[in-house]
Amino acid sequence: MAAEVAGRLVRRGPVRAWIAPGTALGEVIAPDADADVLLTRPDCRIVKLQRKVVVGRIATADGVLWVKRYTVFAARVALASVGRASPAFGAWAGAAALAARGFATPEVVAAIEFRRAGMLVKSFFVTREVPDAETADRRWAEILADPVADRRRRHRRALARALGRLFGALHTAGVYHNDLKDVNVLVQGPPEEPRLVLLDLERVRVQAAVPWRRRVKNLVQLDRTLGRAATRADRARFLDAYLEGRRDRALRRRWAGAVRTSAAAKDRGKARGEPAAQPSVTCTVVCQDESAQIAACLETVAWCDELVVIDGGSRDDTVETVQQFTERVFHNPWPGYVAQKRFALEQSRGDWVLNLDADERVPHELATEIRHVLAAVPDGVDGFSIPRLVSYLGRWWYRGGWYPRPVLRLVRRSHAHWGGTDPHDRAEVPGTVRRLSHPLLHYTYEDVADHLRTVGRLTAVAAAQARPRTRVGAGRLVVEPGWRFVRAYLLKGGWREGLPGLFVAATDAFYVILRWSRVWERRRGEGDA
Repeated sequence: MAAEVAGRLVRRGPVRAWIAPGTALGEVIAPDADADVLLTRPDCRIVKLQRKVVVGRIATADGVLWVKRYTVFAARVALASVGRASPAFGAWAGAAALAARGFATPEVVAAIEFRRAGMLVKSFFVTREVPDAETADRRWAEILADPVADRRRRHRRALARALGRLFGALHTAGVYHNDLKDVNVLVQGPPEEPRLVLLDLERVRVQAAVPWRRRVKNLVQLDRTLGRAATRADRARFLDAYLEGRRDRALRRRWAGAVRTSAAAKDRGKARGEPAAQPSVTCTVVCQDESAQIAACLETVAWCDELVVIDGGSRDDTVETVQQFTERVFHNPWPGYVAQKRFALEQSRGDWVLNLDADERVPHELATEIRHVLAAVPDGVDGFSIPRLVSYLGRWWYRGGWYPRPVLRLVRRSHAHWGGTDPHDRAEVPGTVRRLSHPLLHYTYEDVADHLRTVGRLTAVAAAQARPRTRVGAGRLVVEPGWRFVRAYLLKGGWREGLPGLFVAATDAFYVILRWSRVWERRRGEGDA
């Protein structure tokens, strides 16, 4: 099914949006046309989190949507965007070009861009989920796992030929896709008759003819991803379909040789950086009454060798939800933040322990980085700190002092222990701590009211843990909160987030005031007693 690309353009201040027929802007995104509201929701599954691109899957009243956010990450990129189409509108144009030539793409819902003074700030491309589809690499893996040999051969033959026909048809039509690898091709339908759908539409280019070099590049992209598990017969069927069954042996040898040579060169470079054997990893999660969050958290750490969840006495169905992911669920009545984390560490059996809270997620990029660094950890390195990226008020908080704030969360179990003072627990290791680059996603507050409730709860715990005879004067009630506000709002760029940035900076200052006020109140009460 080709994408429907007819629609209307909507302009609203700095926003320009293309909207699909029958879709109201507010039905899929916020009234101000900012699709970040979708991507930052706790129920949005982030499948890609990179500096340039964020991709998320979200169920809405308008159906299941995929939102792709393109970020302008440098001044040179913003300057280069003047007078040029945004990536989102490039994807829209790519969908239109493919639809006109009979190729299938996801149904396009919206293309949105934000500009200031003609320079692109960010853009979004929104599509509906392709029903009953999976990426080509997953379909290929399922076929290889089929225990019935004859059926496996038939399904391999069908998918190899379908991919060859797709690539051949694209190049014959003058269509070049800059990243035509398996994860950018969806497969629908039964294994005997696969139907293919193209993704990453902003990479589509239409030209009079696709040059030889670019054709080989596309074939190598697929060969490197599917080819490792493909037989010589699979490759021959793919190339035969690509060449439309032409029997010119010299031509076939020329294509096969070009692809083989280029793929081997790339694979040699990749092999030099392949990690060694992996140590085991345990993920620990401490929770209580977290049924709304815990499943989304545990889904992102299914790659770990062991999941250990410590429940402090939930009254909802948290435990039942956790049992769908792991049998290692322990009940330990809440003893405090530090003591509960110590208990979780004691139950772990892996070489390394990754500690999470229920409102955190491990995106794919971070999981890949963890596996890579653990494959070759130098002696003396006992931990890795991880930056946390907070989702709040419909945005990711890179400013206001909330990012990166790295926290030690990945530790060598045999060398680690838990310390700190409630509510600010922390892992401690004797050796070197290195920093990872990809962040944890932290869905810390539902809304402003939840934020203020959390401030109240944490300051109460912090006040109870204050040292005896702690003095509270003007410095702690005036100077320290004032500095926190100036640091968050001015020095850390909170002012660039508008009113939400002002609120966050004021709340940081309020936390300090409330904490020391409670300490003062507690000391005064002890004195009266």
